[in-house]
Amino acid sequence: MRFDSRLLTPPQEKEEVYPYRRVWRSIAFEHIILVLITITLYILVAFIGIQLPHQLYQLANVVLALLPALFWLIFSWSAERAVPQPRERLLAVAVVSALVANAIGVPLLNNVFRVDEWLPLSSAIDRIIGYTFTVGIVQELLKYLVVRYLTWPDHFRTRLDGVAYTAASAVGYATALSLNAAFTSAAAPDVAAIRVFSTLAVQTAASIIVGYGLAETLLGRPTFLLLMLTLALAAFVNGVAIPLRAGLINASLALGVSAGKPIQGLAFSAVVLTVIGIALAFIFQNAELREQEATAGQEP
Repeated sequence: MRFDSRLLTPPQEKEEVYPYRRVWRSIAFEHIILVLITITLYILVAFIGIQLPHQLYQLANVVLALLPALFWLIFSWSAERAVPQPRERLLAVAVVSALVANAIGVPLLNNVFRVDEWLPLSSAIDRIIGYTFTVGIVQELLKYLVVRYLTWPDHFRTRLDGVAYTAASAVGYATALSLNAAFTSAAAPDVAAIRVFSTLAVQTAASIIVGYGLAETLLGRPTFLLLMLTLALAAFVNGVAIPLRAGLINASLALGVSAGKPIQGLAFSAVVLTVIGIALAFIFQNAELREQEATAGQEP
């Protein structure tokens, strides 16, 4: 008979193991590391004067475009494997989102809507409306469809599953957009790094809004047309972010010298993600607290 020391020494009380990956922490780590790399690269080029040979621009830009996917694999997908109850199909969502972006999203916007040919020349209001009803709707609808048909509702167990799956979709879609830009333009690596971060930040911010709609529709008490409203809001975030970020990048300096300021676009994208992320984290937490209070009130 095997001796078990726990019969003599009762186990000490330990903190309850959280069964799921903490989604907000993973998202924060991925974006903070990426923004630090981007700022470092910008300082090396803009202030220290370190330059890569022009022949290496495309290779460097491809590597930069792949960084969001790499960090997501490290901080989200790998971390998911280590928890007691991992979320399934996260990798499938990211990969399919990238494929859908490359096969449908990019060709549709570039070859059918041709947004780069007419929207940049329009007025500010027209650009916001135009980007909302073209880029915003196309990108958010495609990402929504991927998450909807690969994971919802069977793989949604908690509200934060909506954040986890839509953030994975955002990473896949943003990676495809950044790779497309890397192969079709010859931007300097510091500018390309800022574009990679800005693309990821706006895609993530818009996607987690849709994640709230998906989660609340299934697990909460949704209002009429909640999912449609969150899709519309996510599209609007894209519609506002694209022209405002471009305007900040091309704005004149305070002393009147006209010069591009890519770092302003970086800061704007970081603020968009931070504000939307904090607001949604607060909303998710309140929804969970209300549900816990309701459940406690029903107990005899």
